[in-house]
Amino acid sequence: MPKWLKCKITKGMFSDEYTVIVRTRSGENVAVFVPKDDAQADNGRVRVKVSEESGHAIAVLPDANRSVIDVDASELMPA
Repeated sequence: MPKWLKCKITKGMFSDEYTVIVRTRSGENVAVFVPKDDAQADNGRVRVKVSEESGHAIAVLPDANRSVIDVDASELMPA
């Protein structure tokens, strides 16, 4: 299910992308490059695909590797 995930967004290497930094449930930061269409810099959020189960959420980021991270469900918003 698509959702928005809170994140920090900075300029990417190329003009059509952003660098997105997200925090995992364990507190680790993960930085990836994502297409500008999949992020909202003004709102600090990135579009992800999510699987949720009893407050536990796994998010797939829209980067080239489709990175999978464990996130806090409270950091997610409806798409």
